[in-house]
Amino acid sequence: MESSCNRKEDIFNFGTNIYVHMLFLFTILSSLFIFVISKISSDVINHEITNIVNDNITDYYKDLKENDKQNVKNMLNMAPLELLSRYYDQPEKVRETNNNNVFKTLYTLITVFILVFIIIIAISKLLCHKLPIKEILIENLIIFSGIGVVEFLFFYYIILKFIPTKPSFIVSYTIESIKKKLKLN
Repeated sequence: MESSCNRKEDIFNFGTNIYVHMLFLFTILSSLFIFVISKISSDVINHEITNIVNDNITDYYKDLKENDKQNVKNMLNMAPLELLSRYYDQPEKVRETNNNNVFKTLYTLITVFILVFIIIIAISKLLCHKLPIKEILIENLIIFSGIGVVEFLFFYYIILKFIPTKPSFIVSYTIESIKKKLKLN
């Protein structure tokens, strides 16, 4: 009879260990996303767009003749471009709503994970089962410290260095799109 109880305790401990592992993993990945990846990805995209505009459009503008420069200035001061500029200066509600919902979902899931963990501890106490919480937490902290360092290094030294599209894509796509819309091809 005792070996049957030991097996149940082992299974309960193993299940709790897996649950704590998932809790740590989800919390760490969520935190990494919320505090690091979301900020870096926005900064990278903004930086790429700024570089593309500065490197391509500004350099191109410098090479124009004075008459062409004046035509560009006149075109940029046209009412439709001003309206377009004002329209895109407004906060984008769909993006803001979506991003807020993503963060709320992450916070909610982390809270649920923690509450379930507390329930597991309460059930183990009610069943008079000595759950080795301290050992499980220490073991998982050690594992996730190592995994966290590897993930951070991989993200920082590999993923951030990857350039998913050629930098001139925005400019070339914009020019091609304008030509198609104006039927200049």
